[in-house]
Amino acid sequence: MSNSVTQIQKADTQPYVNPETITKKDIRSVALRWLFFNTSAWNWERMQHIAFAWSLLPVLKKLYKDKKQLGEALSRHMVFFNSEPTIGTPLIGAIAAMEVEKAKGEEIPDDVFNAVKSGLMGPLAALGDSLFASTVNALLLSFGMGLAMEQNLLGPVGFAVVWIMITLGFVLWGTQIGFQKGINLMDTEAFSEKTITTTTNILSILGLTVIGGLSASFVNLTTTVTWSFNDKATELQVILDGLMPKFLPFLLVLALWYLHDRKNVSVMKLLLYLVIFGAVGSLLHVF
Repeated sequence: MSNSVTQIQKADTQPYVNPETITKKDIRSVALRWLFFNTSAWNWERMQHIAFAWSLLPVLKKLYKDKKQLGEALSRHMVFFNSEPTIGTPLIGAIAAMEVEKAKGEEIPDDVFNAVKSGLMGPLAALGDSLFASTVNALLLSFGMGLAMEQNLLGPVGFAVVWIMITLGFVLWGTQIGFQKGINLMDTEAFSEKTITTTTNILSILGLTVIGGLSASFVNLTTTVTWSFNDKATELQVILDGLMPKFLPFLLVLALWYLHDRKNVSVMKLLLYLVIFGAVGSLLHVF
């Protein structure tokens, strides 16, 4: 990939003139652009396509000196794209490597670029959501929230620092790995459909376990409902604790999940519902 090419005549375009060597610095630039701006100009029609094309620009500018060729290169990436920003970085690195090969004279039709993206962006998105959104974030939050509840500043600061280090490190590493593998990324065992599916399932279970533990630890809901019979007071909370500890928090989390996941209720509406629920329950002396 590092050899420059002086003149390669193509049948349907102008000659590619002296594509510059792509360095690790260029790939880091691609990675950082994607990390910070992957949802810029996001839209419902093609989602992350503009951010994807713009992230590749440092590489494309060095490969295609002719404005028409540069425009064609950008245009072929203005198609639908949507993946998890962190785990999806090997894919953008692989596409950059394919652009290098195309600039060196390889016959790589636009459909091949689209096929590689279409084949990996979905599985990588599922893997990324399971790994980062459900597992890494939940684990870091469990430590950070625990410290924050003890009024320890290390809680929020530590969460932010560690999260940034993990995310930045993987984005830089993943983009570089993708660039090294190129179009062969799809044939790599680590990125095979079987490996991604198995890993996603494992992480999904782990993530749910962690979130369940977080819910039990940090969601606090008890009832003050009591009644008397034969001069003996009975507390509803004691009965519920006998059935299952943290029974009310479990029901609350389950209800929120159902409304959000099954009924597509937004997070902001759920927060409003919680405020109303808490206020009404307090007025009625239920909580």
